[in-house]
Amino acid sequence: MSGILAPPAYLPPPKPDHSHTRRPTSGQLAVAFWRARMWFESTFVLSMLEPWEKILLLTIFAALFILVCSGIVMYFPQHLMVMQRRAVYYLWGQEGSERMLWQWLGLGGGLHKEL
Repeated sequence: MSGILAPPAYLPPPKPDHSHTRRPTSGQLAVAFWRARMWFESTFVLSMLEPWEKILLLTIFAALFILVCSGIVMYFPQHLMVMQRRAVYYLWGQEGSERMLWQWLGLGGGLHKEL
């Protein structure tokens, strides 16, 4: 059979090149980082995106995460105080001081004595 061709001596690299997804062979720390990256990419299906799409998506998520964290740090303590005042009002039917709440919880122990 003279119709069968021999394979070429050189094959071009496959496209797309997935060399960045191969497990590293050097060091346990490199393998741990590789495993974390593969877990992250497969959990959030980032492995199907192109590099520019990954960067755009992760930038948007990082910006939203920073906004949420700054909101929690800046506004949550004030909101906790408002919720505490409302809880005192709903429990005792009147606006009271923090002293009543601490006494009811049993944590007042003489720290908040009236003069």
